[in-house]
Amino acid sequence: MHNKFPHLFEPFKLGSVRLKNRITKAPLFTAYAHKDGTVSSLTLEHYKEVAEGGVGMIVVANGIVDESGSISKYSIRVDDDRFLPGLSRLADTIKKEDAAAVLQINHGGYFAHGRKTFSPSSVSLSDLNLGGLYKTALKSLDFQQQLAVLSEAIQQRPSRPKKMTEDDIKYMVSAYAQAALRAKKAGFDMVEIHGATGYLPVQFLSPRINNRKDQYGGNLENRMRFPLELTQAVMDAVGSDFPVGYRFLADEWIDDGFPLDEAKIFAQRLSDLHVAYLSVTAGTYESFSRPEIVEKSHEPGYMVYLAENIKEVVDVPVITTGRITAPQLAEEILREKKADLIGLARPLFVDPEWPQKAYEGKDEDIVPCENCGACFQLVVSDRSALCVQWGKTKLIKRKNMIKEVHNPRKKILIAMDESENATMAAAYAADMLANRTDVTITLFHITTDESIKDESGIKEMMDIARSILIKAGIPEKAINIQIRQKKAGMGNDILNEIAEAGYGTVVVGRRGVSRANQLLFGSVSNKIVQNAKDCTVWVVE
Repeated sequence: MHNKFPHLFEPFKLGSVRLKNRITKAPLFTAYAHKDGTVSSLTLEHYKEVAEGGVGMIVVANGIVDESGSISKYSIRVDDDRFLPGLSRLADTIKKEDAAAVLQINHGGYFAHGRKTFSPSSVSLSDLNLGGLYKTALKSLDFQQQLAVLSEAIQQRPSRPKKMTEDDIKYMVSAYAQAALRAKKAGFDMVEIHGATGYLPVQFLSPRINNRKDQYGGNLENRMRFPLELTQAVMDAVGSDFPVGYRFLADEWIDDGFPLDEAKIFAQRLSDLHVAYLSVTAGTYESFSRPEIVEKSHEPGYMVYLAENIKEVVDVPVITTGRITAPQLAEEILREKKADLIGLARPLFVDPEWPQKAYEGKDEDIVPCENCGACFQLVVSDRSALCVQWGKTKLIKRKNMIKEVHNPRKKILIAMDESENATMAAAYAADMLANRTDVTITLFHITTDESIKDESGIKEMMDIARSILIKAGIPEKAINIQIRQKKAGMGNDILNEIAEAGYGTVVVGRRGVSRANQLLFGSVSNKIVQNAKDCTVWVVE
């Protein structure tokens, strides 16, 4: 069936991981996470859709290794174990569809939104040529939205970033290594270091940005030191059985920047470390909006020559990307050995079924990316990505899910135990939310060894709570019931549900007591109050 594109659908191995074909989902930042950095239902929906489309490998974009490195209000975070449950669910979602799951880890450097901003040198954004970038980002917004974006940018970056000390560098290297280890614990098959787009590793490599006088600045050998150290630290942390890839900048595409001839030397050094692959790209936020780069980006396969150059000097697999919209072009690249794997970012955002359609020989049905830049404009202005080419139904659904991620206060969880007092929390919520039609409410129960014996009693309790809410004017379709088996303990299970599903408000009772175990009182309700992040907690006495 796939004889039309035999190279494209040939299996491939990256270290210990076997890919079912040579099509990879290149990282594309969508700003779909919750504001606290947890994986949202929107994140899961997006990557599930891509995985179902038949791609061989999916790289989840921009997992932040330290709070100081977040590039958006809606970045996935990997800097604490509390993010593990959501990351595990994401890895499982991808792997269920026989796609390899890869988590990209990153620090934004001076592009980050953190309270402290790190950089190899004290170079502020005002010293950089970002006018074109902001013009690109703002042109789709009305005047009030433009003011809001610019105001927030100014407030976030009031001064020059902190020049990293050697202790800062050691700390950051460790942060990358610990994030990679969390990716492994969460069940991902691989990890990818983000060494492109102008983020922290590139800032050390760039002679324009890095003006340090110590062992991390000056000649190329010194400028390579930080990214090479962090790569080695990541590989040491995860072990030889866990592949580590590298998102590789082959050219900064700007005067006095990091050029291709230096990139070739750096690629050889990464190859000597035996990274799993190099995913070759080019350009940074400063160069993306340059007229000649904008013009070049409209050409099919406009970055393939870079991958070809890098492939000539390394012994590891090379992924190429850059406007590869047609399977015919992808097949030609592989046939001519210009790259080993194909990376599709926006083409799979537009049409996640691209691989399946190509496999079935229905490539004429693929919806091509028109390179309109709408998705890029959205994320640069710190909004979640959408595609104007999606069908009306998908566009409406995705917009509604984005609203839910951005306004989680309207998503409410009511924790219920099996005691007679369990409905008190529902009654309190009904009183507070009477006649609200803009909320969704989940009645959430965790079964214990004792309560699981009384299924009829649990059902009756849930039905009573639901009826109380409906009588208060809450729409029936806005009320959900979820019953889960106890895993990590009552408090932890509730906290995991809050984080993974993105609830903005949680209602718990303090006096509910099950027949065998304490449930929603004392230590459990206190634990939720103390540990629920970015979430309002109502405790009902």
